[in-house]
Amino acid sequence: MSIIGHIKAGRVRIYKLNTFKALTDSENAIYNDKHKKNAELLAEIHSNANVRSIPDRYLNEHNEIAIFENDIVRLALSDRGIKACNYQLLDEIVYLKVCHNEILWQILRDGIIIGNKEYMLFTATTGQVRNITVTLMRKDFFEKHKGFLMVGLSVEGINANGGMNVGKHLAYNALSLSSSVKPETAIDIDRCIVVNGLETVVRDKVKYIDIQTDDNGQCYVADTPKEYQEKDIPIEHTDGAGMFIPGELHSSCQIRGGYIKGAMFPFDFRLLCNEVAHNSVLTDAWGEKHDVEAEDIRYILTTSQLKMWKQYDSWEDYKTKFKENNLELSINSYANPPKEEVTFSYQFLQTLPYNTDITELCKSAIEDLTKLKTDIDYVKAELGYTLDEVTDDDTNEDVAEDKVSVIDTNVEKGNYYIAKALDLYPALIKDKHIKNKIENLFKAKKKSYMGGKLPIKGYYSYVAPDMYAFCEYLFMGIEKPEGLVPKDYVYNKHYDEAGDVKEVLCLRSPHLSRYEFPRRKLVSSDECKKWFGYMESDTVVSCHDLISKSLQCDWDGDEILISPDSSLLKAAHSLPQEPLYYDMQKADPQQITNETIYDTLVKGFDNNVIGESSNAITKLWNVPALKDKPLMYDNAINVICAYSNYAIDFPKTGKNLALGEYEQLYKDLIPPVDIREKFKPQKIKYPQFFKYAKGKKSNLEEYTDSPMDRIAKYIDEQVGRKHYKYDVGTDEDGNELKFDYRMLMNNSTDENDKPLYEVNRSDCRYTELFKALFSRKQAKQKLCMDIKKEIDKQSTDTKEIIARYDIFHYYCIREIKKIFTDDKGIFNEALAVNYMIDMEYNKPKFTASSKDIMWKCFGHIIVNNIQANKKTGITIKERPRRCYQKAVKGDDKLNQILDVSLNRKSVEITQADIDYMDNFIQKKKNGNHYNNDVELLLALLCNYKYAENTGRLKDGKFCITKKKHKTDLTGKKKRKVPIRYNMNTIMNMVGAKSYANSFKRFRDFGMDIEESKDKITIQMDITKDDNVLFTVQDICNPMVYFEAYSSKKKLSECVMCGKHFIKKGNASTCSKYCSDRLHRLQVGRNNERNKSAAS
Repeated sequence: MSIIGHIKAGRVRIYKLNTFKALTDSENAIYNDKHKKNAELLAEIHSNANVRSIPDRYLNEHNEIAIFENDIVRLALSDRGIKACNYQLLDEIVYLKVCHNEILWQILRDGIIIGNKEYMLFTATTGQVRNITVTLMRKDFFEKHKGFLMVGLSVEGINANGGMNVGKHLAYNALSLSSSVKPETAIDIDRCIVVNGLETVVRDKVKYIDIQTDDNGQCYVADTPKEYQEKDIPIEHTDGAGMFIPGELHSSCQIRGGYIKGAMFPFDFRLLCNEVAHNSVLTDAWGEKHDVEAEDIRYILTTSQLKMWKQYDSWEDYKTKFKENNLELSINSYANPPKEEVTFSYQFLQTLPYNTDITELCKSAIEDLTKLKTDIDYVKAELGYTLDEVTDDDTNEDVAEDKVSVIDTNVEKGNYYIAKALDLYPALIKDKHIKNKIENLFKAKKKSYMGGKLPIKGYYSYVAPDMYAFCEYLFMGIEKPEGLVPKDYVYNKHYDEAGDVKEVLCLRSPHLSRYEFPRRKLVSSDECKKWFGYMESDTVVSCHDLISKSLQCDWDGDEILISPDSSLLKAAHSLPQEPLYYDMQKADPQQITNETIYDTLVKGFDNNVIGESSNAITKLWNVPALKDKPLMYDNAINVICAYSNYAIDFPKTGKNLALGEYEQLYKDLIPPVDIREKFKPQKIKYPQFFKYAKGKKSNLEEYTDSPMDRIAKYIDEQVGRKHYKYDVGTDEDGNELKFDYRMLMNNSTDENDKPLYEVNRSDCRYTELFKALFSRKQAKQKLCMDIKKEIDKQSTDTKEIIARYDIFHYYCIREIKKIFTDDKGIFNEALAVNYMIDMEYNKPKFTASSKDIMWKCFGHIIVNNIQANKKTGITIKERPRRCYQKAVKGDDKLNQILDVSLNRKSVEITQADIDYMDNFIQKKKNGNHYNNDVELLLALLCNYKYAENTGRLKDGKFCITKKKHKTDLTGKKKRKVPIRYNMNTIMNMVGAKSYANSFKRFRDFGMDIEESKDKITIQMDITKDDNVLFTVQDICNPMVYFEAYSSKKKLSECVMCGKHFIKKGNASTCSKYCSDRLHRLQVGRNNERNKSAAS
């Protein structure tokens, strides 16, 4: 779940498919034939004249993805009468990866059938184009809500009005897919106005690239002048930005809805009208006058935010269509609060001068790593322990409550109890499990730092325009306003209030060239404090300089890293302040047709160079020759930067840049197209630090003298060889204290000094605990994945509960509680923990394994034990984690999810599996199958596949016991224990009384079945196949999935037991038993309501 401001964004599920799933049978036959060529498949695809369809078998959980709520999601849920996003499966939109361009054209032309419903191509976001993906929409949904989706416009109307760039048309339609939530208070469109933005010409020096367009419309580099050029640069200072009266919204934010996209900043423009402008009338984008006071205008938007403003006759025309189609403005994200420190990126570091002194930059990282190896107090802090305790001196109830909440939060952190135990018993740091934890933390941090993720002072901030200057333009008619922020300054409230910050660096990703390090002084004035005081974390820039060109940013919610870090300022001191500048191309208007949409998408798919161009530039910044000629590739880097930015805008503009003289160099820098060449040594290798930044293992250069390589090498040299050495104290003889695991145990005694919780290794409970703990450790990864799948099918509320109460450890505690609860229902937790500690440190299978279960389930008890064993005389009981509290009390919701997760074992059924079954299923003369043959064979097949997947086959064979009980000899007396899984279980599963005749028929057709007195052994020669038809989500109930697949029916989940069943009528339960339980529950609830009403 995502949090936007104070509002939780829900999630839903949709299908994500690909065009391979739309291939016809004949096309699949060619694709699967190794002797056929790709050209034959393309020819067969091209010849298809029918409407394509995707079979229902692909509409399964393997092809589902989760997306956050947005305008379209809320619209789809509204159609169903649902208000909240609770992980529902929606079919109104489908994401489709385009692996065949010809199929894309056929979908544009004819549509496509998915789940017996007709779909059309709706849009493709900029990100989707980069990933060769489009969004399909159910055609009936589009026709019903066309007015909402296109805000009262139509393609025909747009074309009649001169058309528009198709890339922009797709991008603007995709805005309704942006993640968003409704604001706490609705934004009233009648309190909004749209105006022209502030644009001025700023004259200054730039590092210029002269880009021209040839007769064919191809952009190329005409010149790269060596000297800086003085240019008049047009700047739209409010590109993507608007403002609102402070208090209307929670903080600065990004908004979406009705073709509106951009950032909104708090600025009291009505106060300025009264105190400064002495005028409250402005002109909207269509030339109409408005009085913001008389009309109670609270939001001012710009034409750069209302993307389709030219398609409307007036602001009233837009508002009418907005309201007629029930549109609303929503929040995409709020500004992040300031932080003291941020994680840096290698891109910012690699562009520093080649001779940069990197020791100061690495200082915080090396201190951090050194302390992790030597300072036990620092280790405690890193593991999550804080000293914010509630003591008897805290008499202020409010303070005490605040501190309690802090501790509660800390308790939920995974390593809190370990950190607390280290505080009480420092010798614990010598425990192998604790050592491994610290070593893993150290290695992860070291790798991160060596990859450039250094801790640097600063935080990510929205970049905001000078709204005072904007209001001077709007209300005072000043074409070139002065504003409050002078040239080469910025205003930032957080650092202004800090008082000790005079200068900052402003950075933005992607950061590729040395011309992207603008240094700015911090302006501080009473006027700035007054007018920009509501922008808690935003950075306000000047309208008199070219910072937007240095950072390649606009003001629609772009974030910049603002940093006052002295080491960084020193390192970047000699970098140029002139920005790299070149003209970007404008998008030409087009008629929107299937042909132009297809052409735009295919060109966008083929123009995906953003990642490779960034890596190419990184290679150039780390070439060994730069040591003697640091600027030898300056022009090449600048041109590739322009090439990359043209590629970013390509989905909207349709314009790319030819590299000209740098074409061959670029080819040498990027991975070869031919896959056979990819693993051969490349002409220009990746830098050595990419081993840590990107996990690269091959084609790496030796360490060079580049800043990033020197950072990686220096950190390794400084801390790599240091030993772990902590001061844990000494005993009476002056020897360093040793770790004794018994300090973790409850060593209480009675009045006769007899231990109350002595470990008895022959106790049957000890054996049961060993089995439970061993199986939990073995199954942890798979069980957590099964639980996650089950959680994802539940409502958002349940999902939150699971996240908070750690369901795996809840499960472990629940199982251990069963073992150590006596006949009176009392859980002997002290004995359970002593038994667990004893086996964790003495059983060979456990001594080297992780002890996470012990600490995360019973950490509070262990800390209490240490406290008692230290005999300090002070006893403050530790709070247990919430999962412990829940497990001890019991929780029906969690139990239900766990039971379903534990009992459900899933396998995928492929076409090869169905073919295999067909080989053994015989038919009677009347054409019917023999009783129970299909059911029994499917059950055996599912169980065989599950055993194979979990590594339980013996010599490729599946064994099933016939026994119903086994003898348990672990206790004082022999006892019979029922065997839960045997041949009887399978027979009950399929409703068969005998398997003898079925097995005979299977053997007759060649199945390898061996039968003895006690067991049955089966071997199945199943062909591997990727063509999954359906998933049996519970191998104990396989026929319901087979029937759903065969009859194309949908599955429902029983509201009582969680089992799947095929729904008939309005049934919500799978059986009469569950139906009766539900009825009793409802009667009970009604009685409770009646009692409450009566009282």
